[in-house]
Amino acid sequence: MSRHFFLVCLSFITFSCFTKQEKKVISKAVYHWKSTYQPSQKAKETVKALNIKKTYIRFFDIDFNAKANEAIPKGMVKFKDSPEGDIVPVIYITNRTFKSINETEITNLAVKTAAKIKSITSADSLVFNEVQLDCDWTETTKAKYFHFLEKLKSEFGGNVKLTCTLRLHQVKFKEKTGVPPVDRVALMLYNVGDWTNVQTKNSLFDPDIIDQYIYRLPEYPLPVDIALPIYQQAIVFRNNRFHTYFKNVSKIDLQKHFNTKPGENGKLLICQENCEFQNQSFRIGDVFRHEKVDFKTLNKVKKAILKKIKNKDVQVLLFHLDDKSLDNFTLKQYSTLLEN
Repeated sequence: MSRHFFLVCLSFITFSCFTKQEKKVISKAVYHWKSTYQPSQKAKETVKALNIKKTYIRFFDIDFNAKANEAIPKGMVKFKDSPEGDIVPVIYITNRTFKSINETEITNLAVKTAAKIKSITSADSLVFNEVQLDCDWTETTKAKYFHFLEKLKSEFGGNVKLTCTLRLHQVKFKEKTGVPPVDRVALMLYNVGDWTNVQTKNSLFDPDIIDQYIYRLPEYPLPVDIALPIYQQAIVFRNNRFHTYFKNVSKIDLQKHFNTKPGENGKLLICQENCEFQNQSFRIGDVFRHEKVDFKTLNKVKKAILKKIKNKDVQVLLFHLDDKSLDNFTLKQYSTLLEN
């Protein structure tokens, strides 16, 4: 009897330890991905209610300009309001930039990038201790991109933490794409499918696709954070080829601005007349695919990924700080997304 009691107690202790180990310490953050930083009062109130005190702000993009034959920054952020709490400058850099520049140009690009970040923060009296890079690097560009990251970090003299975004394929095929020389990575759980293919079910968020990649998360050698999508979008196809897309457009918006009829599977909308919208022309027969994220599915996937991440402290980021995006879920649902 005493032996049985001992085994029961041991099982309980083992289970309790396992459960305790699985519990994550969650921190909250939000992305701001507009060229002008001026959140609405509503957005500020939502962030305050959710106790989000860290904002990742897109500062500018870097792309290779063939005419100038160099990588140049574009779309610099303008601050019309002062950010509250901690801010993190985020730089989006195209993969073709690293396909187009040589090794000797990387150091120069890193120096210019760091100088641009310092210039913007100095002009607006902003303090930061982290910089994030957003680049969908590949096996052929990893060496140049990683070299760039190392040089960029050295430009801040070790006083700034360097992080970068991570795509699903970079988790599953890390032996090919490599592990970046950064302090942490933010796993992007959006734009997971082929958005240029009219047959794709939902390129914005598809749990079936995500499930094919995340099984290798426990092996990833860097601390992993999670970036969740809270926006909607519409992809437009013409003659079965990608034509254009709209962010933060609901299905109701599409039906309001376009004369459409449901496609054969009921998920696509077919344009019934020539028209114009947002300075673009559309024709009869153009196909619209509206994409959004279901709260229950998003939260379920988040929980599954939290279990696979090995680091105990995990930051959950919402993409992004915009009124139309924030309207997609309730305050209670956001609170749930930002917890274990």
